[in-house]
Amino acid sequence: MKSVFALILFIVAGETALHAQSEYLKWKPLVINQTQRIWYDASSIDTVDGDKFKVWILQMYQPPLSFDGIADKIYRSRTQYGIDLNTEKYGILKVIYYGVTNNVLYNFDYHIDNYPDNLKYTYPLMENSYMKILIQKLGRIQDKGIN
Repeated sequence: MKSVFALILFIVAGETALHAQSEYLKWKPLVINQTQRIWYDASSIDTVDGDKFKVWILQMYQPPLSFDGIADKIYRSRTQYGIDLNTEKYGILKVIYYGVTNNVLYNFDYHIDNYPDNLKYTYPLMENSYMKILIQKLGRIQDKGIN
C-alpha cells in the first residue's frame, strides 16, 4: 500500500512540477515509458539556427535518487545541455535537483560558456540514448520547416 501511495504522490508531484516550471518553458515529452520519464523544453529548440544550441531536459525518477551530500531523495532533475551537431557531442551546463514537493535540493552551474569546444562538448551522442532521440526529433522538426 505504501508503494501505491508513493507512486500516486510521485505522479501528482511530477505533474505539479511540470505545470509550475512550464510558466517559462514549453515542456514536451521525449521518452515516457516504464523506466524513464523525460521531457525537453521545446522552446529552446524551436529557435535553433546553427549547429550549437542549448536545451533543458526534465527527468523524473522512480525510485528516487540519492547522492552523498544531498540530504533528501531526488525525485526530479532539470539539466541544461549544450549540444554541438558538428561533432555530435554534448556537455552539461547546469543541473538542478528537486525533492518530492518540487523544492530545490541542490543546483550547480558549470560556467563553461567561455571554455573551448573540446572542453564544453565532452560526451558523445550514443545510439539509443535520450540525447540521440532529442537530436532525431530536432531533425524531424527542422525537416518540416518549423522553427
